[in-house]
Amino acid sequence: MSSNDEMLQHIKDVELLILKDFIKICDENNLDYYLFFGSEIGAVRHGGFIPWDDDIDVIMFRDDYEKFLNIMDESDNEKYTIYDSRYEEKYFFGFGRMSLNNTYWAEFWDSNVPFKMGIHIDVFILDKVPNNKIKRFLYMRRCLLLCKFYVISAIKFDEGSSFQKIIVNMSHTIFDKIGLKPSFYQKRLLKLFRKYQNEDYDYWADLTMNEQVYFKTEDFKPAKKVKFEDIHVKIPNNQDSTLGQIFGDYMTLPPEEDRVCHELNEINFGKY
Repeated sequence: MSSNDEMLQHIKDVELLILKDFIKICDENNLDYYLFFGSEIGAVRHGGFIPWDDDIDVIMFRDDYEKFLNIMDESDNEKYTIYDSRYEEKYFFGFGRMSLNNTYWAEFWDSNVPFKMGIHIDVFILDKVPNNKIKRFLYMRRCLLLCKFYVISAIKFDEGSSFQKIIVNMSHTIFDKIGLKPSFYQKRLLKLFRKYQNEDYDYWADLTMNEQVYFKTEDFKPAKKVKFEDIHVKIPNNQDSTLGQIFGDYMTLPPEEDRVCHELNEINFGKY
């Protein structure tokens, strides 16, 4: 096993530890969760991690996610930090992260934020979207646009083409000068995401996604339980909907050049 393979396996081992703790919290508090994105593919296609993957993605319906935040807020937890834009203004993602304390995970944006992310799992969120096609399309586009403005308001980027960096960083400076701070977008995004939570609609979406995809409740419920490494986990009920819409033929391996993981500036496993 090469040093890179050993490093990837170490990351997977720590993330699996986090996932087990997350599932324990969910099970003890009757919260629904589902492996999603690449982790769902890994569970279905490989019985665990995609071999070259280095993260874990789960998704929850909005009500369960909010209950999860409250449980973590009220617990005497010293092992994890939960990242959400409500807790950290420059945390510019529209989803949560469950981060293992005393570890360190530095992506390209790390030097542009005031916090230090640990090794973590991503916790995505499903919100209700309108049944009407046109109304749903416009609403989801509005959410995505506001998400992008939130990112621009929060940080400057050192990545991307020179043209992209100039445009994004110029926009960041303009936003800052006219008072469009991250908190301005954070409050509006949370309100917008919850806009239809009390409506009797049949569709759900992760409103931070670039893809215009949406799901029915029965695509997720009742959950399936499948093997993932040395445990059994919940995944959505309908893979053709939850994976097929996003990835197409999710059972076929991608070309070797597309089998990539995160580019990290630094990683520290602490005592783990």
